Amino acid sequence: MADLETARAAKRALAARLANDRRVNGVGIGGSGSNYTLKVNIVSADDHPNLPHDIDGVPIEIAVVGNIQAHQ
Repeated sequence: MADLETARAAKRALAARLANDRRVNGVGIGGSGSNYTLKVNIVSADDHPNLPHDIDGVPIEIAVVGNIQAHQ
């Protein structure tokens, strides 16, 4: 279980690690209370970074969201 401050620190570390990985669309925080998680949005289930199960005790969840494009 991870509190919000721990989740925020873990998110910064993971986001920095994945910043230049084109297979990743974003890193966010999910959950609430003492049950925070990190959510990693990826483009494809077939080609994604090798991620640990958690960072500093904060579990990582992976979501396949596909390509994200801005609407004009």
